[in-house]
Amino acid sequence: MSWRDSLTSIPGTVAQLINESASTLMHVSSSLGSAVGSSGSETGGSEESGPQGGEYRALPIPASLVREQWRLIFTSDANSQDLQAAIAHCRDLVLLSEELSEERRWLVRHLVDLRYSLQELEEAQEQQSDMVVMNAIRAVVGHHFVPHHPHHGKRSRLQAAARRNYCDHCTTIIWSVVQSSYVCSDCGFLVHQKCIDGVKRVCAHVLVSERQHPISEICPEIGLAAQGYKCAECGTMLNIKNTWIEPRLCDYSGLYYCPRCNWNDSNFIPARIIHNWDFSPRRVSRTALQEIRLFLNKPLIRLEEDNPKLFVFVEKLSAVKKLRQNLVHMRHYLAACRMASELKLVDQQLGGRRHLAQSNEFYSLWDLSQVESGALTEFLQAVFKEFNNHIRSCPMCLAQAYICEICSNDEVIFPFDDGCIKCDQCNSIFHRVCLTRKNMICPKCVRIQERRLQLDRLKSSENDDDDEVSTDDDVAAAE
Repeated sequence: MSWRDSLTSIPGTVAQLINESASTLMHVSSSLGSAVGSSGSETGGSEESGPQGGEYRALPIPASLVREQWRLIFTSDANSQDLQAAIAHCRDLVLLSEELSEERRWLVRHLVDLRYSLQELEEAQEQQSDMVVMNAIRAVVGHHFVPHHPHHGKRSRLQAAARRNYCDHCTTIIWSVVQSSYVCSDCGFLVHQKCIDGVKRVCAHVLVSERQHPISEICPEIGLAAQGYKCAECGTMLNIKNTWIEPRLCDYSGLYYCPRCNWNDSNFIPARIIHNWDFSPRRVSRTALQEIRLFLNKPLIRLEEDNPKLFVFVEKLSAVKKLRQNLVHMRHYLAACRMASELKLVDQQLGGRRHLAQSNEFYSLWDLSQVESGALTEFLQAVFKEFNNHIRSCPMCLAQAYICEICSNDEVIFPFDDGCIKCDQCNSIFHRVCLTRKNMICPKCVRIQERRLQLDRLKSSENDDDDEVSTDDDVAAAE
């Protein structure tokens, strides 16, 4: 039995009461006006205000769509997923309906109302979430704590079940089901809600901003006596007068910490990589671990300036250096190419690692770790291949190619080609073999030097002539 038949079986007063209640509960959804209009058309009809605020007479739902109304019409408590499903189903029905039919007319108008309702719902949820986050942010010693929700999403629930979270302040387990927790949006400091006011560790993001570079000395230990036998972070006494508290050395900062501030976490040390190319993990404090993670993707290390001998002894570094030099040359061609700019070729290939093609000086800790694993070499080779394919197939890039003037070969060459060399003085490109035959003397530089000598001779001869004329004039004036 349809819902229209059930309404007709109820006395008129009760049916009118049900209709009025339904219109009151579902006036937020524009689709509801259509449903009420269909029942109102039988009992006299009434005007409802639409989502745009204008007055229109609701169209009755066609009889052929009555059985589909449970998938198309929702109350005010519907969520965004319900509305998205209704929009998808309504769109499918529009495609299946006949043109200029009553069903298509009703479906198109209902589809517009559903999309408008979904947009209003999403905007309301976004404003509510922004207000909740702004109100929930708490600032303590440089940290910006926001509520931590580890159980959002199926994957997050599985990860939370496999790994326990511990409070960085009191070191106890955070039972997410019954305990509220906060996390710093800058450094990842995780803490119980009850422990926020007792946090003493300065945010690692503040330390990174002040230091600007990782510590360059290998474990600059100063000793317990210089620390006053106290923990470098919380000030806990590290002596044996009352109770024994194990002092733990941080290999990154060279300071001693108590077990609450140093959990024996292991990580590679930037200074050991720069000086010894040593990636073995060492024990670090919680502050050092968060600081190294913040430095991880920042291209701040001038490796060739800090330790140039590494490029001699580490073959992987020399290969990466050569690839980066080639990418720097390629970037000049791509920057002047209109087609490459329209395709956004550099952004597509490098993403957030544009520093790899801007110069070959700066490295990040993540770059150095990938050099050791070989991943960076593979990545740069793939980027080089894509750039090379574009430059050799693009007429605008080919127009900027060179021809070796020593051998006068018709083959076009580029500064990033193997077997080619670039003159540092005039930026001309030659075959390495051809320039070697000329004793590495650039013919263009020779021509430029000869022209300069000729100009100097002309200027000197003109000056001599001027001096002779002025001398004759002085003699004539004296006579």
